Amino acid sequence: MYRSIETESMYQFFTKACRFKTGYRMLRFLIGLIFLFGILNFCQSSTEIRGKVINKETGEPIIGAVVKIKANGQVLNETTTAKDGSFQFTQNVQEDQQIHVSSIGYALYRKTLVLTPDSPYYLEIALSDQIFELAPIEIIGQSVRQHKKLTGTMSKLEPQAVDLIKPVGTQELLEFVPGINGYADDGFGNSRLSIGIRGLNPRRSARVLILEDGVPIQPAVYIYPNAYYNPPADRIDAVEVIKSSAAVRYGPQTMGGVINYTTRKPDGTRGFGNQIAVGNNGYYSAFSELRGIGNPEKVSSDLQLLYKHGDGFRDNNTFDQANGTLKTLFQLSAEKTLYLKLNGNYENSNATYTGLTEYTFETDPNFNPKEDDNFKILRTSLDLIYTNKITENLVSNTTMYTSLFDRRWWREDDIFVRPASLDTGNLVPVPYYQTGDLVRTGGGETNFGILRTFYVGGLEQNYTVKHGIGGNAGRAEIGGRVHWERFIDDRKIGDAPDARDGVYYTGTSGSTEDPVKIVGQSHHYETMALALYAKEQLELQNLTLTLGTRFEVFKQDRVDRLRGSVLADKVSSVLLPGIGVNYQIGQFNLFGGIHRGYTAPSSGALKITNFGQNVEAGGLDLEPEKSWNLELGFRSWMRGVTIETAGFFIGVEDLVAAGRGTAFKNLGKVNLSGLEMAVGLGISEFVSILPDLNASYTYLQTEIVDGVVKSATIAGNVDVELNGNELPYAPQHTFTVGLAKHFGDVLRMRADMRFVDEVFTDFENIQQTKNRGDTGPIPSYAIVNASINYKLTTQWQLFFTAKNIFDKVYIGSRLHSNAGQPEANLSSGILIGPRRQILFGIKQGL
Repeated sequence: MYRSIETESMYQFFTKACRFKTGYRMLRFLIGLIFLFGILNFCQSSTEIRGKVINKETGEPIIGAVVKIKANGQVLNETTTAKDGSFQFTQNVQEDQQIHVSSIGYALYRKTLVLTPDSPYYLEIALSDQIFELAPIEIIGQSVRQHKKLTGTMSKLEPQAVDLIKPVGTQELLEFVPGINGYADDGFGNSRLSIGIRGLNPRRSARVLILEDGVPIQPAVYIYPNAYYNPPADRIDAVEVIKSSAAVRYGPQTMGGVINYTTRKPDGTRGFGNQIAVGNNGYYSAFSELRGIGNPEKVSSDLQLLYKHGDGFRDNNTFDQANGTLKTLFQLSAEKTLYLKLNGNYENSNATYTGLTEYTFETDPNFNPKEDDNFKILRTSLDLIYTNKITENLVSNTTMYTSLFDRRWWREDDIFVRPASLDTGNLVPVPYYQTGDLVRTGGGETNFGILRTFYVGGLEQNYTVKHGIGGNAGRAEIGGRVHWERFIDDRKIGDAPDARDGVYYTGTSGSTEDPVKIVGQSHHYETMALALYAKEQLELQNLTLTLGTRFEVFKQDRVDRLRGSVLADKVSSVLLPGIGVNYQIGQFNLFGGIHRGYTAPSSGALKITNFGQNVEAGGLDLEPEKSWNLELGFRSWMRGVTIETAGFFIGVEDLVAAGRGTAFKNLGKVNLSGLEMAVGLGISEFVSILPDLNASYTYLQTEIVDGVVKSATIAGNVDVELNGNELPYAPQHTFTVGLAKHFGDVLRMRADMRFVDEVFTDFENIQQTKNRGDTGPIPSYAIVNASINYKLTTQWQLFFTAKNIFDKVYIGSRLHSNAGQPEANLSSGILIGPRRQILFGIKQGL
């Protein structure tokens, strides 16, 4: 199991020496390349190109617009517009050059340039709205004017930041947003996302609505929202997060907030791009994109292909992922577009629930004995968005989406053994209540498969109307959605650690000597839902008022195929109003809002309540978890300074499914409150040699107002009241501080430090840490990340990124543990946080 200290030291010395020599040769080669590109660039005649990009309708500057100089289909130079919409670069002079300007929400701008050496060239470019971009792809958008009028906290990670951070998984990106906390699960934070918003339980992100280009992507957003699929970060362009009253426009998960990943759309630009990254832990990825397939005036397609591989941070933690996306934009007429997106994702990994005990965490934190555990998923999806600009003030959007998600997860049954037993290979099980050093490992005899398949389809119709009331501008949005999902939830028992098939039951039907015993599970769930919503935004001089409401009605049913195909069903409905205000005073905004949040009953809640069928016998009624969400804050923007801060309160009622294997014995109530702050200091605008500073901070208080659970610490099946306890995985203090420095468009650097406070991991707030690793708080920790991008030419970039630079070993979570289920096969124990991950790569044409 363990190498000796002497052997380990010699091994590390030898590998480090080899890596140093290889790295030194690579460094000399790269320096030579940079020097060569510099000489070639210097020898060409050039001129300066300057300009400004504005909104054609309002005249406001457009921030972050991409400006490219192209010739013969190749990008020669590229930059993005600053806060005032300006851009500037030096361009070599040659024939047949064109300038292309693009920004999300606007039509592509093209113009042929006639340049002469040493003669500055100035352009003022006005971009007009693009019909397709009027579709609800984005939920926040890029307009500076709209940002200033937001009636609540909404955060956006722009493409430039995403590109520089180079995240391995999207969880890393989301942790930059105030109020969001992520906890370790699969190491790379790649496909099984676990984030919580404002103190809500983070396990599998079940209390968050996750969208991609405005379309829900969770396996079954009503019945099973657990995020077992998450798009690879390599193809994400930007990330938007809503935590305010604007969330009622979306659903059904509106309690915590809404996350929307946006991806690049076809804009008719032809080109071919690649990105290759390699790193430690056996990591490598290759991403390719072919753009502008077809006729850009009528039909334009982009094709993206991705392959990723890694060995993970632990032993036996290898993963492979392949992802492909085809996007096609049909320009049906000047007023009508049809957007098609087809995606396929395949993952095969050695994912396991087998975590660490206190002993293995201290002696070998990378330990994972499970060679045969296997997690395999296949997901295909098709989205169609039809946009029709009926008049200048009326736009219709029709969205159709469908997906198939298949998940096969086979895991060997676990036991506890002594370290000496593991070292000799003679596995002697030890009871969970034994004191002393324990190791959690596979029993070597049986396994089980959690086999789940999800079918999803939906159709949404939306109308947006611009209007005026008493000379004041208004914008109304009204729409509805029909959604259907089927969830097949099977469990089989295998007869070997590496079995990939098993049985639902044992015994013989009709036999008295060997009667039938059900050992597996086969539940079929189905949901049919109708959602109607309306939203009105009025601009009354300095006051912006937003009113909205959402009505959800849905029917859920379950068939238990192993128990006579018994049917249980329930119809639920909920009305979700919301109101938000924004008042502008000079360069300051005051904003606030209140809305009704809710979470639809999941399969876990349905199982606990038995669809509310036992109320007369003392059982729990089936109610959606509901909340009242309030926030009040202000934001300011001045030269070199941006700040947004908000206080919030969330009062949750009818809480049932409290965590993994944990259920309230009543319809529980909890309160969450706190303060969020985000600050940006553009120090370089005043002292050019200094870096810019960005910081975010969250203060959080949580309290269980009314809750009863079966105690995990008191023998005898005792119920205990939790009133006054804190919620698990809700850190009181969280902050991130980062420094960023740009040297023109050539060199960009960034470093961030993130601190997360100590948290409880259960509702009883157990302080004692057991030798099994399944109880006790998670200590506070801090990690540091850094990244560098260097532009060799307009087409080629080098990048380097380091996650957890100092290789901090810390407890990432006990998310799959329950103090009331101490058996080795029921609780996972300690899951370590991501270890140091270094990536080096090259990017061309992206």
